[in-house]
Amino acid sequence: MASMVQVINGIISLIKRNIIAKTNIRYNVTAGDSYINLDNTFHFNPDEEIVLIDSGYNTEGDSRYHIFEYSQILRIVDTHIIELASPVIGDWTIARNSFIQKTIGHSPLYEDLVMYGDRDIIPTDLMAITVESKALNNEWIYIQGGLNEEYRASIMIYGKDVKTDEGKMILDKYGDAVDNLLMDNLHIDVNNYYSPILNDAIGGSTQIIVADTAQNRNKFVLSSTLKDPRSYQLQDNYGGGCGYFAISSISYGGGRMTINTDVELPRTYYVSEFGALIRLGRYFYDTRVEGITYGQVSKGSAILRAAEISWWGKEINEKTFPQANKNIPYFDEEVNSSSSSESS
Repeated sequence: MASMVQVINGIISLIKRNIIAKTNIRYNVTAGDSYINLDNTFHFNPDEEIVLIDSGYNTEGDSRYHIFEYSQILRIVDTHIIELASPVIGDWTIARNSFIQKTIGHSPLYEDLVMYGDRDIIPTDLMAITVESKALNNEWIYIQGGLNEEYRASIMIYGKDVKTDEGKMILDKYGDAVDNLLMDNLHIDVNNYYSPILNDAIGGSTQIIVADTAQNRNKFVLSSTLKDPRSYQLQDNYGGGCGYFAISSISYGGGRMTINTDVELPRTYYVSEFGALIRLGRYFYDTRVEGITYGQVSKGSAILRAAEISWWGKEINEKTFPQANKNIPYFDEEVNSSSSSESS
């Protein structure tokens, strides 16, 4: 069933996870350190700019109000550790909920400024991104009953109201980053369901263990009950690589669901590498960034630099015929009624 809301939320989630990529520190960082131990380095890459922030950055009167430290990633050591290009200057502690996130040109993008739908007023001193639904078109591509549905969205990137070359370059870099992100995710995740694995899923075995919860029982079901049986996938920080598989049996006990697959796992998926079992949601067989337009827009009393990305995605909505319709009487009832009238 068509749902534009799920599509827009999928794009927003993708931007937050990858363009912002916020993660907490696991151990205190002191001045002079070049290595930072983090919850998860998965969405970070060498040469990217990051900013260190703590819980007081947005609280007026706090000693850390508007205190930031910018740095650059030299390399990703492993799932938890990054090495910086130069040592940090300040102290960043767990007690103050310190974290890092990506940034471009010392201009961070914050989660509350990645918004569903455009706005009449946009903060002029911050980066902001809005994702606006534009159109839903469809056409039959085969009978019965493949309805091709094409979703269109507009992604607006608003830059700081800075009348300098540097300000324009920051906006262009954000535009490039979002464009690259969408083009690297042509089969965008929409309505996928994830649950962490509780034990390493061993290569060569057919067993996956997740928590026994109401949600997991609802989502992880025998493939024989599904329209598309091969609707499951495994993933960890080393990547996917398991293809799509079916669930052949499930057992319960001790707060765990033991799930057996119809194929042997090609490699080991590790708890330490954030292994997760995925129930696939909607499949977009083709998506594309159609183009980017750069310029300026009027927002309230301000003139902002802006970039507009035009995006579309296509999926097949399978229709079953004949369709039951509860809003009209059944034909046999009409026939019976007519026959009774004529006989009287």
